[in-house]
Amino acid sequence: MLLQIPGGPELLVILLVMALLVGVPVVLAALFLFVRFVGGGDDGDEVAELRDRIEELEAQVAAGSDAPHDENERAEDGRRGSDDG
Repeated sequence: MLLQIPGGPELLVILLVMALLVGVPVVLAALFLFVRFVGGGDDGDEVAELRDRIEELEAQVAAGSDAPHDENERAEDGRRGSDDG
C-alpha cells in the first residue's frame, strides 16, 4: 500500500484551512494591538481627571473632612455593639 500525495484541489483545501486556523487569529491579535496602542488616545484625559480627583480626595483626608469614612466607622461600631448581646 503506497501513500498518495495530495494534488491541486486537496492542496488548496489544506491551504485554506491553514489560513483560517493561523491567519484569522493573527489578524485579530494585530487588530487588537493596533486599536489598543494607536486608537486608544482618549485614556489620557480620563487619567488626568482621575489624578485630579485623587488629589482632591487626599486633600479632604488631610483636612479631616472624610465624611464617608466616618459613616462607615459608625456602621461598623453599630455592628459590633449588636454582636455583643
